[in-house]
Amino acid sequence: MGLETSGAPKASGLKTALDTIVAPKEAFESLRAAPTWGWALLLTIVLYAVASYLMTPAILHATQSDWPRVVAENPRLAAATPDEQQKYLTISLGFVRWVWVIAPIIALVAILVQSVVMLIFKTLGKGDAPFRALWATAANVALPVLALNALITAVIVIVRGADSFNSQAEVQTAMPSLALLVPASAVKLHAFLAAFNPFTLWGCGLTIGAMVVVARVSRGWAWATGIAGLLVAAGLIAMAAR
Repeated sequence: MGLETSGAPKASGLKTALDTIVAPKEAFESLRAAPTWGWALLLTIVLYAVASYLMTPAILHATQSDWPRVVAENPRLAAATPDEQQKYLTISLGFVRWVWVIAPIIALVAILVQSVVMLIFKTLGKGDAPFRALWATAANVALPVLALNALITAVIVIVRGADSFNSQAEVQTAMPSLALLVPASAVKLHAFLAAFNPFTLWGCGLTIGAMVVVARVSRGWAWATGIAGLLVAAGLIAMAAR
């Protein structure tokens, strides 16, 4: 599965997606010649959804355990009756149980944001890749950054056990990240730093390489793209943190 540009040499979308992990330079050269993204997107969505589903018990336990803090910090909830508070908790838990279903939307938004960041810096750096090549590159890079990241995190969560997570912040730091350096009480900063883990740093490196090979920009602009993409993702995660 994969999309090829008209007149471009045919390429295996599955091979390109896997090469992004094991042979990135070869993958990026292939994406430069024939942007393919179907397999990469499919694998990312499936693996991310599976990982999200596997982490659901831990997130449910964390949501319930952390509920007293949520109530105490929310004036509206604190003023509600116990029955009303329980109703809000039930709604929250219901949402958590099905959050894995929106994995395709999250993946698409993440790829689109990364594509736009790459487009901006490609333009500033006077590169020559079309948007379809940048989209395809972002989709392939998302496989390790989003899907493998979530899958390995799910394995860690399962090994530790769902009952060991008592807050969303603890789930965030199941995968070692810079968030371990700050207290979980600093919610926004904690969430921001949680975005800096081995997989996202790997993705930053892949983006830098891709911008050089696919977008034909200088290494300076490529580094700027990788860092900007990482900071934008971290900022969005922090904005969503509660």
